[in-house]
Amino acid sequence: MENITDVTDVSYFHDYDDIFGNRSFFTFLSEFQRAQPQLVYVEVTILIVITIAAYVTNITLILVLTRDRQMHNWTNYLIVHLCCVDILLASTAPFIAAARVTQSWAMGPGVCHGLMYTMTLSATVTMWTMVLISVERCHTIVKPFKKGWIDYDKRHFAGTLILAWAACGLYCLPIALYFKERTFSIVDDDVMICTLVWPAPGASYAFTIPFPLLTFCVPLVIISVNYYRVFKTFWSSRARLNSTRDIPLPSLSSDRGKDSPASVGKHQSTLPRQSSIVNIGNLKRIKASPFSGKDIRVVKVLIMLVVTFFIMWLPVMIMILLIQFDGDNTIQGHVLKSHHFVAVLCFTLCNAILNPVFYGLLNQNNRNGVRKLCRS
Repeated sequence: MENITDVTDVSYFHDYDDIFGNRSFFTFLSEFQRAQPQLVYVEVTILIVITIAAYVTNITLILVLTRDRQMHNWTNYLIVHLCCVDILLASTAPFIAAARVTQSWAMGPGVCHGLMYTMTLSATVTMWTMVLISVERCHTIVKPFKKGWIDYDKRHFAGTLILAWAACGLYCLPIALYFKERTFSIVDDDVMICTLVWPAPGASYAFTIPFPLLTFCVPLVIISVNYYRVFKTFWSSRARLNSTRDIPLPSLSSDRGKDSPASVGKHQSTLPRQSSIVNIGNLKRIKASPFSGKDIRVVKVLIMLVVTFFIMWLPVMIMILLIQFDGDNTIQGHVLKSHHFVAVLCFTLCNAILNPVFYGLLNQNNRNGVRKLCRS
């Protein structure tokens, strides 16, 4: 065991054995001899705020979607499921805060095995739930009259979610098995960390390399393709609608009743919203504008869903790879610190706040539901 005395922000420990030779252990949530120990208060405050905000936004959306039976549909069921997973993911933040305060791991082996597993499993299920939502939305809009992917049957719906949890749970199982407590010496004192202890050389690569592909790249591609199909269908529908809105109407400038307010009002009420009137001889034609305000909002939401997914999850995927490669460096070559990892975790946990906003509260009906909920 290594005794470190003159290094600040200690985030790696090292040992030697006959199988691995020299190897490094990243501390993940623990950090010792911090150069700026007061930053722990900032980290803890951010984590607490994330937890409270995630609970408020997700529980609010769950209540809105479950209290009104008119909102009971398969897409909203998936959004409720997404909210529940986000609550589970946000529930790990207080444990992260506790580890930052205590530094040396003090929550026991059970939490060491379970905390990182819960975080990884929740994140994976969250991403694949977003995939299921995009599939359902794509099917509902692109092929509304064909048989659904879950056959609109509660048993199939439940079976799909159970299968998703089982597959993600099995895939993330190495995290539960190989996150363990290890004791090292620092400044003549023994400290305990919760870290990955792989059973054989190369085992870390077998999990770390496929993980970003299966939990980020593949879901991102599927979500992007599905929302592109939704956008393409939406765009085509708007084009067909615009082509049928070139409608001849009697001239509003005819002699009979030209001064009648009732007559003018009647014709004005037939005009589509955001339309323009084109004079052609004694006729006037109504030409629909290419986009309405609602059209623009639909396009913005589709773009935001894809961009937000990419921005929120890319940093943590990069961090996972960097920890793997940085741990293979020499003792003098380590670059990453535990506070880098925690900062990325905080950023990613904010996705548990944004998901209910983008997937639910941007909808006008859901916002009305929030108002009713607040008044009740």
